[in-house]
Amino acid sequence: MLISIAAWIEVELSPLPGLSLPRQAHTGSCSSNMKGALQSFSTLTTCVSLYVAPPTVRIIHSGHACNVEEERHTERVYTIREGETLELTCLVTGHPRPQIRWTKTAGSVSDRFQDSSVFNETLHIAKILRTQGGRYYCKAENGLGSPAIKSIRVDVYYLDDPVVTVHQSIGEAKEQFYYERTVFLRCVANSNPPVRYSWHRGREVLTQGSDKGVEIYEPFFTQGETKILKLKNLRPQDYANYSCIASVRNVCGIPDRSVIFRLTNKTASPSIKLLVEDPIVVNPGQTVSLVCITTGGEPPPTLTWVSSNDSLPQRSVVKGGTLTLPAITSDEAGVYSCVASNNVGNPAKKSTTIVV
Repeated sequence: MLISIAAWIEVELSPLPGLSLPRQAHTGSCSSNMKGALQSFSTLTTCVSLYVAPPTVRIIHSGHACNVEEERHTERVYTIREGETLELTCLVTGHPRPQIRWTKTAGSVSDRFQDSSVFNETLHIAKILRTQGGRYYCKAENGLGSPAIKSIRVDVYYLDDPVVTVHQSIGEAKEQFYYERTVFLRCVANSNPPVRYSWHRGREVLTQGSDKGVEIYEPFFTQGETKILKLKNLRPQDYANYSCIASVRNVCGIPDRSVIFRLTNKTASPSIKLLVEDPIVVNPGQTVSLVCITTGGEPPPTLTWVSSNDSLPQRSVVKGGTLTLPAITSDEAGVYSCVASNNVGNPAKKSTTIVV
């Protein structure tokens, strides 16, 4: 049975040892040799066209991008909201088929991709964290020429709840019966991009110059916009609810966040007392209870326990201001501290040493 074949067969080959493959497609004609070349199945002769090419790469994006800035000073910026899903796809060409690898810089050194994502065309990160922002690289290589590399910078946007801290200063005037009391309300919120702050007293918006008893300013040692409210020589109307509103101007659909602090004539920093001896000497296996109580502070302080061993023992139990260490061991010896905080002034701290 005679077969007439007039076709090219394109074969994709991996580089072989000692074989130098051309970078461009080689064309030619073997049609003149095809006639009479095929006498039977056992004498099949084919002409093979070998096509090889170095890799090229391009990154495309999907997922929940807030904004993507295309090439700008050789940089592409992909903006995404924290908690959304990041998807970057590496489109590659080249023969033999290039191998793909994703890498990252400019982020936390603890960041690691899922193993399944490193060598896939699509990099998938569900519920992305702020620490996972940075520059992502897609590298493709197939042994021909230099590897092809493209990158894109991922910017993760977020806004945390603001926190108000209060600092008070009291100065004695000429008359001993008269005291000048100045209060500073400082508002801080972690965010990306930078946050903008505004202050309200009740429903009243506070701005610079709107009230002679109020100053709003930014200290030299911080970055960002106005965040400190200064109340000079407190007046009766200054005892009120103060709201700090933090905003990133709705970028990525992130809503404003706010916090309220009630300033009264009783507002004070915390004070505490430890109802234990110092040091405490115990035998291994004993149960130890440390009791801490608040003796002052408005608003009421929150009590926490910390240890010189970086963390409390796993079996420890904290209930209110009481820390219980059951069946204590020598490894659990150390300094234990009760810390009280209500965001007014500095936290109060009392410590005791346990000797086992």
